[in-house]
Amino acid sequence: MSENRVFIDTPENVVLEAEIAGFGSRCIAALIDYVFVMAVMILLLCLFSGALRNSAPTDTALAIGLLVLVQFVIISFYHLFFEFMWNGQTPGKRRVGIRVVQANGMPMTASAILIRNLVRLFDFLPLGYGVGLLVLFSTKHTQRLGDLAARTIVVYERPRLNLNTIQEDLQVEYLHISRYDLIPSNIQISNLDQNDRRNIVHYLQRRSQLTNREQVAILVAQPIAERIGIPGAVNSLGRAEMFLEYVVRAFELADS
Repeated sequence: MSENRVFIDTPENVVLEAEIAGFGSRCIAALIDYVFVMAVMILLLCLFSGALRNSAPTDTALAIGLLVLVQFVIISFYHLFFEFMWNGQTPGKRRVGIRVVQANGMPMTASAILIRNLVRLFDFLPLGYGVGLLVLFSTKHTQRLGDLAARTIVVYERPRLNLNTIQEDLQVEYLHISRYDLIPSNIQISNLDQNDRRNIVHYLQRRSQLTNREQVAILVAQPIAERIGIPGAVNSLGRAEMFLEYVVRAFELADS
């Protein structure tokens, strides 16, 4: 695990890589969010001021109290609301292309969102995220106190898939077979789908980075082999990877 990347074991036993959002990206996202908040607060102030020009003093005092309450709610619940509704993103984070996730790479939970934002008050102390900035610079994965308490990290959003990126992402380097080899007759992909293909490709693309490569290879290959009907063909690293390469090659030939 490098300092600016985290490797995540998925339930399918495929290791995915996520890049930790840096200090600059997080600051830009925060600036966008607070500019948005300030714009809303200024708009509210203008609306209240225009409505109270000819009001009685008691009405004015009541309206000022209501305005302060509304502004407090906006400041306090802005991040909480958007991170809950947009699965770890605020308008600023979405614009920059970053997202809050759990430390294990899974989507945010409601409790993690709540904890992360309750601790935001301490991050803000003594002024202007003083504590938060200090902790950001001193933690390995650029986490503030709220992230540490909620066990969350902020990562760069993966690009949305389109035809070009799918074609690029599905390319693998063959180590055990050649593109000119005939596909064995028992390699039938009719019971497999594109999600199976992506899981295999993700493993083959990242296998050189794995420390427990043989175990992961067999875990990835076993359910695929069982669905094809040859469960005993993947009991070693070499056999598992050769099998997976044949399956990917079969998908490539089916696309041509």
